Amino acid sequence: MFKPKSQKTADVWSKEAASVPTATAVTPSALTYIGAGSEVHGDLRTAGNLRVDGTIRGTVQVDGDLEVSSTGAIEGKQVNARSVLVHGRIKAKVHATEQLRIHGQGQVEGDVTAQSLDIEAGAHFTGYSRTGRAQEAEVLQLDHAVEAPESARTQGDDEIRPAV
Repeated sequence: MFKPKSQKTADVWSKEAASVPTATAVTPSALTYIGAGSEVHGDLRTAGNLRVDGTIRGTVQVDGDLEVSSTGAIEGKQVNARSVLVHGRIKAKVHATEQLRIHGQGQVEGDVTAQSLDIEAGAHFTGYSRTGRAQEAEVLQLDHAVEAPESARTQGDDEIRPAV
């Protein structure tokens, strides 16, 4: 007698749905999660944070923070994130704009660049590391009037001689 009205389900794959623009705001605090047992083959880019309990095979670009759990693994060409926390395994070049921390059983194989690098006892790191802020090239102003130090002068001689 009184049936509830059911909403029609929209076909998200239809041409009409594809032509309707949707406004979705992605905040930097949004979390993307790759669950244990999941595998991603290919490049991955996320606007927020990323936690990996599964496996990613490819380049990873994270605008926020990246955490690789003890069951997680990333294998690819490059990993970029603000901060990287490794309990699992990464086999790639790693660039962290802030901090890279490798915990107890964590493993990183590849060259790393980070503002700070923290490797706990028991962790494994194989590769080259570069830490600190990227320094801008300094422009030196050369003064063409060069004076020799007092030690280059001989007694009673006003002539300047180069120090040997």
